[in-house]
Amino acid sequence: MIPIYETYFFGNEKKYLLNCIDTNWISSQGSYVSKLEIAIADYHNSKYAITTSNCTSALHLSLKSLNIGHGDEVICPNLTFISPANMILLSGAKLVLVDIDPHSLTIDPNLIEKKITNKTKALIVVHQFGHAAHMDEILDIANRYKIDVIEDNAESIGATYKGKMLGTFGKVSAYSFFGNKIITTGEGGALLTNEESIAMKIRELRDHGMNHKKKYHHVDLGYNYRMTNMQAAIGLAQMEKLDQILSIRKNQMKLYYNELSGVQGITLRDFADWCEPVHWLMTIKLDKQFDREKFLDFMRENNVECRQMVNPVHLADHIKEKNTEKFPVSCNISNQSVHLPSGLALTELQIKKITDLIKTYLVRKQSIRRD
Repeated sequence: MIPIYETYFFGNEKKYLLNCIDTNWISSQGSYVSKLEIAIADYHNSKYAITTSNCTSALHLSLKSLNIGHGDEVICPNLTFISPANMILLSGAKLVLVDIDPHSLTIDPNLIEKKITNKTKALIVVHQFGHAAHMDEILDIANRYKIDVIEDNAESIGATYKGKMLGTFGKVSAYSFFGNKIITTGEGGALLTNEESIAMKIRELRDHGMNHKKKYHHVDLGYNYRMTNMQAAIGLAQMEKLDQILSIRKNQMKLYYNELSGVQGITLRDFADWCEPVHWLMTIKLDKQFDREKFLDFMRENNVECRQMVNPVHLADHIKEKNTEKFPVSCNISNQSVHLPSGLALTELQIKKITDLIKTYLVRKQSIRRD
């Protein structure tokens, strides 16, 4: 079976991890935590990076650090992994969903303004599948209405918008280092900000609401959202190889596009000229004549693991009962899109096998339909 994704370690991961074990610094107080934070901040030319237990906790901390809670409204794209939507609800705020742009697959800036009220306090931007959101338009709206912007950069570390690194536009930005992300710590995440007061509040909230100067004096209702030293050790080794990882991934995307460009029955993502994307998961959209579930079954039967795109947020059971709006673009993209295997160790021969199977399936189904 060719898996949808697999981790690939080719740097100092084992060396740093064994150092944690040998020195007995395995929890959140070890030196690799601060080393990883410095590496992330330096890479983005940002003042502060704070590691977390995962990206979901990072998103929760971002909202709480901006004092978002009951009575507030937060805007979020309708097609995204559900974490940002869930964290808006967990913070006590009202979730306000906006459909996506069909090309960038990020929040549609033309639909944002009509969702803003006097209770709107923040907007979460998700840089979807390695592609930047429309930041000029979004920032213009945010500035005019005095709304804070939070960037969810879970899938797009290293990508840029008009030459500027993603994660450096918003007041706070969140990252994921889950096992299937561009770099990994197993589970883990991080936050970036240039504001000292926000960074300090995030650190205190991350550590049970404990005052940063006075141990065991708790100044707020906090959480245990810390990253362990062992996770950070792996993450630091991954950061050291990030440019190489991105280069390998870019080449992988080129191989896929060379094999699948012009193939009848599917659409490949195109990329805006203002975006320098990164390659996370290879994504194709099947024409409506094809049944996505049957396609996934066919690939699985031929030992290739593909994955359906995430469902639109408004279809989640705990959200749809409070929502009557329809989101046509999100539904169309989600229902017909699949992700192809995109692990870093994927070989050219494996990509050829995957793409040949796709072509075989499409031709066979079209031939049956004609007959």
